[in-house]
Amino acid sequence: MNGDEDNEYVIKLKSRFEKIEKLESTPMIMRDQAVQCLEKVINKSKKLVYNDKKVIQNSINSLENIKEESMKEQFSVIYSQMCVLAVSSVEAILKDYFVDSFNDKTDINMENKKLNEIKVTIRDIIDNELNFDNKLGSLILERDKPNFQDLKSIRSNFKNYFNKEIKLESDLEKKLCFYFETRHLLVHKGGVVDQKFINSTNVLDANIKSYEVGDVVEIESSDWIDMKQAFLSLLDMLTRGKVAGEIDDGSLSGSGEGV
Repeated sequence: MNGDEDNEYVIKLKSRFEKIEKLESTPMIMRDQAVQCLEKVINKSKKLVYNDKKVIQNSINSLENIKEESMKEQFSVIYSQMCVLAVSSVEAILKDYFVDSFNDKTDINMENKKLNEIKVTIRDIIDNELNFDNKLGSLILERDKPNFQDLKSIRSNFKNYFNKEIKLESDLEKKLCFYFETRHLLVHKGGVVDQKFINSTNVLDANIKSYEVGDVVEIESSDWIDMKQAFLSLLDMLTRGKVAGEIDDGSLSGSGEGV
């Protein structure tokens, strides 16, 4: 694979993002289908009187006037769920990469003391018939339960287990921190900003929307584009081993809108 091709992990994340984006398009698709149905009624029904056609046409006009901008609050809910699903997708694929890296056995940090603390039971030995090839990663994941839902934990896990440093450019680092922490607010605090969010984002000056305690987070289409690009850049850098200077918001050509 040359340096311009996406590896399997990035491809997998792009695929998941494409599915998530269907949430964004669903309201407009439903609107368009409703318009088409009403237009068929007007065009094909010979029994409609003028007043009936006028009422239906007014309904069509009202539907066609529905834009994302006029449904900002509703779309914010959709984008909030997209943020939650995006972080879950990143977490799942990072776990896959973690397991695969362990099974490969080439970059394991043998100085990690946790490795000596993980117990292998007689049941494990029997179940695996003394053969742990391609099973070490899953065993570590099950026993140690490493967290991949925030930037600090992701860095710590890959540093401790594989001695791999995750160095990011400032803007990318801030976006990653912000959207990971925003996900936690959406899941655990109903989207209401708390002091923990302020403290977590202040460390990297990552409160990019200048939220204060008590504010309700609002996720917009521009946020989705930013978080999608940031997560793809993180995964690309981590799984490909790029240096920090090679990762920026334009590092994944073709992975902006329409990915």
